[in-house]
Parts: sequence; structure tokens; C-alpha cells
Amino acid sequence: MSDLPKAEGIKKTSRAAIVSVLLILFALPLLTYLFFLNGEHHFKTLPIVTENVSELSAFKNIEGNSIRLKDSVSIITFLGSHPYDRIGYVSNINEKIYKDFHQFDGYQMISILPEEGVKDIEEIKAQMAETTDLADWHFLVGSDEAIKNLFYSFKSNLTLNNDLSSEHAFVVDKKLNLRGRTDDEELGMVYGYDTYLIANLNKRMMDDMRVLLAEYRFAFKKNRDEKIQKDE
Repeated sequence: MSDLPKAEGIKKTSRAAIVSVLLILFALPLLTYLFFLNGEHHFKTLPIVTENVSELSAFKNIEGNSIRLKDSVSIITFLGSHPYDRIGYVSNINEKIYKDFHQFDGYQMISILPEEGVKDIEEIKAQMAETTDLADWHFLVGSDEAIKNLFYSFKSNLTLNNDLSSEHAFVVDKKLNLRGRTDDEELGMVYGYDTYLIANLNKRMMDDMRVLLAEYRFAFKKNRDEKIQKDE
């Protein structure tokens, strides 16, 4: 029995160990909060590629009403004289962009066309309405000159087709700035987003729309918090 090790008493935890545990429990969450708080001041925004694009004063929707860009986040497409020929493009942006984002307050889809395209649009709207809430999708009619002037106000490296259509969708913010990318690894400057394939929209436009809408959510939250602090 004398060969058995002697029983040891319960060791006391050192004061240093206790302090270390307390620091981990209380200081680490605080440091994490401060890290993310600091990150808010470096919040990623979607670059402005053209400032002060044209308003929609030269256009009316097919019901004869005016629509404006200011104070809304707008996606603009150009459907041309024969919109039904571009039904694939319309379907792509509907499924991947409009349906995902149209619940955002102040968001709208704008499709531009000349008078010759109105007949096609009526049929397209009837088909889309079966599965899509078109309340925030406006089909605007204007003269050939008005369509060209709007497109050229984007000052992009893109061109309109002969029928005044485009494969690209354009993002305009609430202050009439065209948003896009300035350093895309494949394209360099991105003024508009190719709607020919859903993969194109998945690769760039969906992410960029999330960034832009998050930018407005953050700005709203910041203004609200500042107002609350001011009222206290």
C-alpha cells in the first residue's frame, strides 16, 4: 500500500487564469462588435460609372402616365421596335432580377420602346402577368430621338441596335447616377449587364444589385439611428 501515490488536494485556479477567462468572455465579443462597426465605415458600394443621366420626361407609359427615375433604384432595358423578338432577354431579367428585388421599396423596372413596339408589349404583359406581379415594371414609349438621347446619356461603351433595342440592362440609382463596375476582371468597365444568358446575370448583376440595395438599407439605418439620437 505504501507504493500508491499520495492523493493530491484540489488545485486552486490561479488569479491570472481567472482574469484570462473573464477577458475572453467579455472582451472578445466587444472587440468583435467594434470590428464590424468599423467595417460599416468602409461599407462596399457599387461604383458610379456615369453621373446625371437623363430623366424620363420625354416618355409616357402605355397607359399615358409619367414615370421618373429620381428617388428610385431603376433597371432600364431597351426592347426596340419588336419586343417579342427579345422575349428571351425579358424572361431572363424577370426571373433573375425583377422577381428577386421588386419588393425593395423604391425599386422599379423600366423598359423603353418606340410606338411600333406597343402591340407586342400588350401580348408580353398578358403572358407575364400569369406568373409575375408587374406593379413595379413600367413599359415606356418615346420617340426614336428620345430613346437615343436617353441611351447616349449613359455615356457607355455600348451601342443601340438598329431597332433601338439593346441586350444590356442598366442600373440607375436614386440620384440619376449610372452604377456598374470600374475594374471587372474580364470586362474592365461595366456600364450595362448582358441579359442574353442567365449565367451573365448570375455572374455580375445579381451581386451588384445586392450591393446597391444593401447600400441604401445601410444609409436608411444610419439616418434613422442618427435621428433617434438627436431626438433623445
